[in-house]
Amino acid sequence: MRRVFVLIFVFSFLTLFANDMYLIDQGGKGVAKSGMVVASAKGGYALFYNPAGLAGVQTRDLEANISFIFPNLSYSSQDGTKYDAAKKINIPVSAFFTLPLSEKLTFGIGITTPVFKNDQWGNSFPGRFFSSQYEVRTNELSLGLGYLISERLRLGFSIDVSATYLKYSNFFKSPYYDYLSGTNELIGYFEVKGVMDKTENDTGFTMGIQYDFLSKWSVGISYKSEREFDFKDQKVKFEQITEVGFHNAEESFNRLFGNLDETLSTGFRIPSQFSIGLAYRPTNRWLIEVDYLKLSTSDNSVISFDYSVNNDSIVDRGYAKKWDDMSVYGFSIEYVATKKIKIMGAMKYGSDVIPIDDWHPAVANGEMFWLSLGVSYRYNGNGFDFGIFFKNYKDYTVSGQEYVFSPIGEGYLQLTDNTGKYDRNFAGITYSYHIRF
Repeated sequence: MRRVFVLIFVFSFLTLFANDMYLIDQGGKGVAKSGMVVASAKGGYALFYNPAGLAGVQTRDLEANISFIFPNLSYSSQDGTKYDAAKKINIPVSAFFTLPLSEKLTFGIGITTPVFKNDQWGNSFPGRFFSSQYEVRTNELSLGLGYLISERLRLGFSIDVSATYLKYSNFFKSPYYDYLSGTNELIGYFEVKGVMDKTENDTGFTMGIQYDFLSKWSVGISYKSEREFDFKDQKVKFEQITEVGFHNAEESFNRLFGNLDETLSTGFRIPSQFSIGLAYRPTNRWLIEVDYLKLSTSDNSVISFDYSVNNDSIVDRGYAKKWDDMSVYGFSIEYVATKKIKIMGAMKYGSDVIPIDDWHPAVANGEMFWLSLGVSYRYNGNGFDFGIFFKNYKDYTVSGQEYVFSPIGEGYLQLTDNTGKYDRNFAGITYSYHIRF
């Protein structure tokens, strides 16, 4: 019997900043202020948000950061049964270094992990045929310059070299037959998981401007270019998930998947990002900033893929709706408590990236709410920053997340009309140590 396995997967992810698409804010101050620092960032961490903030830095500074992010993701079926995804702690790190080249020109180098995510569901999760399991992580090296045109005007530019690691896996059903007796009679079904992992590279840029006007106001503008990672013709490893003790099932798996050299093609895109911020200093102790970010996620293709093992087992997971551009709104506050201590906090809100009834944990949707707090201690330029954050988008009601065998034909899987709810939130802490040379 002819067995043809076709695996075509067109997978366009979204981007960073402030959504579930998986941006980790960089630096202690960046985390404590939820990334709402486009107009006010100064120092090494500005390389990530707005490289114009490098300008005017006249010291050699090194900042090392480590974060611990605790995700929580669950799905509740219509009957009230709750399924939890694996709670894998993410530990991104980053570092920034500044080197003044002249009174007006400052060089900065940064190593960051802006994208970091890992969702894994158990084998009993009823939506496993719809929700991919994956790990995605981007490591980035940025080299930038900040130039002080005047006391009020700063420009910046950086080259960002990115490497994205993607490990993708998905479940499907496969029939097994009575090969051993020679009748080739259909006996039953077992589950198989296809897995690929690969790292791809791309290079982009960030440019920005900061301008101080009047006596207490500053404006900042930043633009990050799109980066695209093509994972083409990657080998797929197949694993048998269902524990079936029949030799026929094992023989079927070996014949169908044991010696396959099949490939998967997928893409990961970080869309371009435009940011603008307005900062205000009512007194020497207070700094208030309001930021707006626009992400060009409407340029992303709607997820559409055909995942089929043979003519008897097909899962159709196509989407019909197009994503929108994402908008993020937020503000941050900084208070100078003493000469050594600053207290910081922020809040931001993101609009939905994709239609709510298309949402599932394998892709991003808009971050709905984010809170952060932090404290900074400096003595002669040395010290630490500490930030904590929490973001939440709760009770996403969706239908058609679960599958059953279809009555129209043996082996076919069909979406149910059941309505379930996803609940996702994150909490985390960041510690930064700052040294001045």
